[in-house]
Amino acid sequence: MLNTQLKTILDFEYNRQHNTLDLIASENYTSKAVREAVGSIFMHKYSEGYPGARYYEGNEYIDQLEILAINLVKKVFELPQDWGANVQPLAGSNANLAVYNAILNPGDKILSMYLPDGGHLSHGWSYGTKEEKANEDVNSPLYRGGSRKVNIVSKFFNVVQYKTDPSTFLIDYDKLEQLALQEKPKLIITGGTAYVRNIDYKRVAEIAKKVGAYYLADVAHEAGLIAGKVLESPIGIAHAVTFTTHKTLRGPKGAVICANQGIIEKINKSIMPGLQGGPHNGTIAGITQCLFEADTEEFRQYSAQILVNAKVLAQELTANGFNLITGGTDKHAILIDLTNKSIGGKFASIALNAAGIVTNMNTIPYETKSPINPSGLRLGTPSVTTRGFKEEQMKLVAEYINKVIDIASEVDNSSVEAFRELVSSNSQIKAIKQKIMDLCTQFPLGE
Repeated sequence: MLNTQLKTILDFEYNRQHNTLDLIASENYTSKAVREAVGSIFMHKYSEGYPGARYYEGNEYIDQLEILAINLVKKVFELPQDWGANVQPLAGSNANLAVYNAILNPGDKILSMYLPDGGHLSHGWSYGTKEEKANEDVNSPLYRGGSRKVNIVSKFFNVVQYKTDPSTFLIDYDKLEQLALQEKPKLIITGGTAYVRNIDYKRVAEIAKKVGAYYLADVAHEAGLIAGKVLESPIGIAHAVTFTTHKTLRGPKGAVICANQGIIEKINKSIMPGLQGGPHNGTIAGITQCLFEADTEEFRQYSAQILVNAKVLAQELTANGFNLITGGTDKHAILIDLTNKSIGGKFASIALNAAGIVTNMNTIPYETKSPINPSGLRLGTPSVTTRGFKEEQMKLVAEYINKVIDIASEVDNSSVEAFRELVSSNSQIKAIKQKIMDLCTQFPLGE
């Protein structure tokens, strides 16, 4: 029986999720079956190694589970015959690190997307001191990093980052090719957290081939949309593909690596014994269940609706005067530049949360503000689509977002604490929060 204190916290969290709209692009709701699998008896077992080659006895059924999961990855993501998969990474960052550890040596050069333009920390990030920033050429298409190595990847590897085009905020593939020829990286990476347009995987693969580099496509955000056959896949094009399982794929928090046979064998050794011990078998069980669910027509329809909902939300927000980075989206996510709304991303996300709309602040390309209160706000449609939202509901969501931001832009923001209290007690925002709760009741989380 659950401890009463723990049960109270769990109940509070259930009520929070039930009564709020989750618009965080990297979150989703799993099925009850996925949660049952994650919390199953599989969590009891240590299984260092791989099927047929474990360091502990008693793994015959763990072997069956992992083989089943790998075979489902091959089926759902249509892996070529000479490709394999690893389902043991504990998270997306671990998966990326495993790839680096498998194919690179310390000091090798990585060319990845600039973090403020939509890249990811796990692709290597560092920033400069005040003196270094003062001497930085902000108009340069390449960022060479700074002395402050934030991520472990930037400590072990020579990470340089390509920026998006300053006029379109899109990847300029001709410029990327020039940079690759100039820098001669050992690895080129695409993907990230806030690049909302499709990526030309074939063009990047051609660039990598031209300079003799490996190509890693990180599709953590897009995995479910690729499985649902509504976005193009880099599998069979890039040398390796990584993705998390808890975003659009609607599984537990875990990750998968796919690669051609020669590289996947190196990656398997990189995961174990290189980086991890025993895998989380409950998570692998949950991944297996979510892959069964992804291999259905219902999931494909769900994936298509995610994109429809994102486009409707983008159109409605644009109609209300919001400035969307790149002017819209090809995916599940939207990135907004709030500069013309006279409010920063931190304060906007606080105000929306007070109204029951959960989002996150985000940097935008060529950011001029502090990362603790950047110019941007990121929105996503996977979770609300799981609840059953369609076009009509997305128009309502856009209306509520617009009203909250209008109200919040007039509230004193001299301090975060004072602002949080003021928006939480604002009668207009309270009224919107009640409407959000009513909407959530109409579209419950389900079991």
